[in-house]
Amino acid sequence: MNKDLTMASNLRDKDFTFEMLEIVKIINGQKHKAIILYLIPEHDHPKSDLLQLLRDMASRGYLCILCRPSDSGDIKTLEQNLISVQPGFSLIPVLKSLSAIVLTTQNITPGWAEILHHKFLWFHANLGSSDDNSGDILDKADLITFFQTTPKSGEKFSSDSKSLSLKPEEEKQLNAVFNAVLIEEKIRSLPRGWQAYANLNLQGKVAVMTATFLDFEGEYFYSGGAERYLLDLAKICEELGSELVIFQYGDYPWMRHFKNIDIISLSRYEIRAEGWIVKCAKEFNRVFYEQVQGRTALNIYSAFYESWPLAATPNIGISHGVSWDNPYNDFDSAVEFWLMNQRYIEGAKACQELVSVDTNSANWFQTVDFELGQKIKVIPNYVDLSTFKPKEDYLEKREKIVILYPRQLYSARGLYLVLEIMEDILEKYPEVEFHFVGRGGAQDINQVTEKQRKWSERVKYYSLSMDEMPQAYQAADISLIPSVHSEGTSLSCLEAMASGNAVIATRVGGLSDLIINNYNGILIVPRPEELKQAIIYLLENQEQLILFKKRNLEVAQAFSKTYWENRWMSLIRNKLDSISLNKMAKSRTIEIKIGDSPVDYSKLGELITTLLIQGCLVYVRAKVVPDPKLSFARIQWLAPDAPLFSPCDLTIEW
Repeated sequence: MNKDLTMASNLRDKDFTFEMLEIVKIINGQKHKAIILYLIPEHDHPKSDLLQLLRDMASRGYLCILCRPSDSGDIKTLEQNLISVQPGFSLIPVLKSLSAIVLTTQNITPGWAEILHHKFLWFHANLGSSDDNSGDILDKADLITFFQTTPKSGEKFSSDSKSLSLKPEEEKQLNAVFNAVLIEEKIRSLPRGWQAYANLNLQGKVAVMTATFLDFEGEYFYSGGAERYLLDLAKICEELGSELVIFQYGDYPWMRHFKNIDIISLSRYEIRAEGWIVKCAKEFNRVFYEQVQGRTALNIYSAFYESWPLAATPNIGISHGVSWDNPYNDFDSAVEFWLMNQRYIEGAKACQELVSVDTNSANWFQTVDFELGQKIKVIPNYVDLSTFKPKEDYLEKREKIVILYPRQLYSARGLYLVLEIMEDILEKYPEVEFHFVGRGGAQDINQVTEKQRKWSERVKYYSLSMDEMPQAYQAADISLIPSVHSEGTSLSCLEAMASGNAVIATRVGGLSDLIINNYNGILIVPRPEELKQAIIYLLENQEQLILFKKRNLEVAQAFSKTYWENRWMSLIRNKLDSISLNKMAKSRTIEIKIGDSPVDYSKLGELITTLLIQGCLVYVRAKVVPDPKLSFARIQWLAPDAPLFSPCDLTIEW
């Protein structure tokens, strides 16, 4: 392994050094079209003709960085947009997750270029050298340049579409930036070159790291409680003059726009989401850190343990409940316990501020680390009382009694507890209907639809949008929140309470913060028989059913969304540096639809790179994509039928 790659390996899982943060500060402070990284060979000096070329590129708005392969030295600003970085290895983590134009010369090893995966590789051939330039670098280069000193010079490259002949310095006096113009036009005409213009501008923004908001392909919105939580946090950030962006696990570097929020896949250099294994979590954690450290105004980890092992600062972590109380827990030793829970404990310690939606999380951490438990701020989940409210006749007895399961369909949420006892209830009480309202996987949905086929109109399954959910609660008498594990203060439970439903919940997670047993509902152990008996009790005790309904309206007042907003508003305001807030207008989303005619990539590239330089998110719809790896950050290639969640600001037919 060469020195470059060894150094890159040593920098993994380590915080940015002072030198790295200085480089980030320079990148943030210099407005630029794209980054050009000139890799100077060890024990060599920058070529005078290339240095002049980079000066010309810098004058055209490119941030040009001269990099020497060293882990010590100075960082100097030579002139506007032209930087010399002596500790070149400091650039590896800073630029690793970005896209850059990488300029190499004949004597440099390709190891550095291999570390920077999302690159446009520009190879400049020194025709006066006796070195053989026919190695891997020529095959991998996206652009090959050379100075045309004689009519025959560069003949070996003349048939290569990637090659570009440049005028020697003494021949281009009439136009000092002649070569720079040629190079810029060439890069902008190549789809792979567009990525260098598509890096994210995160200055003044609040970045969230989460596992899933959309699915790993960026095509499906999960619409669960954690997702709704982030949508409401985005509104708070907007009121404070900032913009919330969400980073999540993904299978390739996609970016989508959802309800005015940018959702960005953390997949870089072919890292893919592989379930919930620790290796996958650490890789995405590192990519997020590299993307945001020193660039954002604030970072939020949702859930908090995504901050392990590297926590970007400043930060806030959110515990949506103890999600690690699952059926796999069966420890024979303290070592087993630590290995299973290390990520949660160390992740919590890494958070500067830690918010929990329930007291259960705070109490759990206090058993492990007293001070850690004490620092947790409990901000319970919330309900919009103006949206979720009962019908006027909610206390009157109805011909049919509707029992509602208002949540995602899977085992952790208690789906199979309900399915196991449901038929006994339906057989005994002909006036009862069960309504299942939520999304789920195909296997879980099939289990519900099988019951639906058997019981016809008495078992109903349907999915509603967030805006339509109030009608489901208003049609119900009893809501079931039978969580088996991984629960906080359930939004579904709060919405049912505010809608005047009687609630049967398990004593799991933070549900005991919401339901006082036999006061405003029934708390049970998550077992089928207990759920069955609780339902029977309410069906046969109408007065108790009505009492729970009335009391739930009273208890719900303590969980008003207004209270939640005020707490979070104060917390975020105290963390944000008003100087760092980005006051720029929101960027536009542009959709370009490519027709059946042959594409002139020079003209298309000029349009797309201009839009990217302006800060736009650009979707390119095409039947044929030149290279499946062309999607990166703000340039996204889509199939003709690929879904988008929000309409674009402008659509261009090409």
